[in-house]
Amino acid sequence: MTAATDPAPITAIVDRDFSISPSTQLRALAGRMLQSMVRQGQLVVAFMQPVVFFVCFYVPLHKSLETPVVPYAQYLLPVIVVFAMFFVSMFSADMAAREVVGGMATRLRSMPVPPWVPVSARATANLARAVAALLGALVIGTVFGFRFHSLPGAVVFLLLALVFGIGLMIATDALGTVTGNPQLGGTVLFVPQLLLLMTSTGFVRAEGFPGWIQPWVRNQPISQLAAALRGLADDRYVPEVGVSIAWIVGIFVVGAIAAVRAEGRRA
Repeated sequence: MTAATDPAPITAIVDRDFSISPSTQLRALAGRMLQSMVRQGQLVVAFMQPVVFFVCFYVPLHKSLETPVVPYAQYLLPVIVVFAMFFVSMFSADMAAREVVGGMATRLRSMPVPPWVPVSARATANLARAVAALLGALVIGTVFGFRFHSLPGAVVFLLLALVFGIGLMIATDALGTVTGNPQLGGTVLFVPQLLLLMTSTGFVRAEGFPGWIQPWVRNQPISQLAAALRGLADDRYVPEVGVSIAWIVGIFVVGAIAAVRAEGRRA
C-alpha cells in the first residue's frame, strides 16, 4: 500500500497567507490527497478489492451454503462490504504514517493549522476510497444476484456502511500518526480484523461453528453489522441495526478524539 504525498501545494498556500481559513486548508489538503490517489490508481485498487474477495468466497461456498429462501450472494455481500471498509482503513493508517515520515505532519504543526484539519482532510480523501470500494462490492454482488428490496433500505444500508468505514478510518488514522510506520499499521490491523471476520456470521451461519463459540459468533460486532445490512437490503429494520449504530458511534467518537490528540501532539 502506498500513499505518497506532495507537501508543496498546501504548504505554499499556508506560507503565503497565515490568515487562511481552516475550511480552505481542509479543501487544499483533501484535494492534494485525492489527486495523489487518482494519479496512483488507488481508487481502482479500492474498487477491485471487494470484487476479488467476493468471487474468492462465492465460487467455492455458494453451492453448499445457498438456500432456496436466501441466495448466497444476498447473504455474502454485506460482509464483503464490511471487509472492504476494513481494507480501506488500513490505507488510512498508511496515509497518516506517511504524512509523519515525509515530514508533512511536522510542517503543518508548525503552521496555524488546527489539528482536526489534517485528520478531516485525510478522512475526506479516504471517503472517496471507501465509496469506490462500496461501489465495487455492489457491482459484483449485483452480477451474482444481490438485490435491494426498497430504496429507503438501500439508502440506510449505504449510509451505515460508509459511516462505519469513516469511523474505522479515523481510528486507524490515529494509529498511523502515533506509530509513524506505514508497514506497522497494516500488520497491527490485519490480524484482529481477520479474526473478527472469520469468526463472524458473515460467510457461514452461526450453526456452522462449534457450539462453544457460537455465542461469540452471533454477538460480536461484525456479525451484528452484517445482520443489520442483510436486514436493510431486504427492507427489514432488524434489532441489529440499533446495535450496529451504537458500535459505530463508539468507534467514531473514540477514533476522532484519539486522532485529533495524536495530530496535536505530533512534534
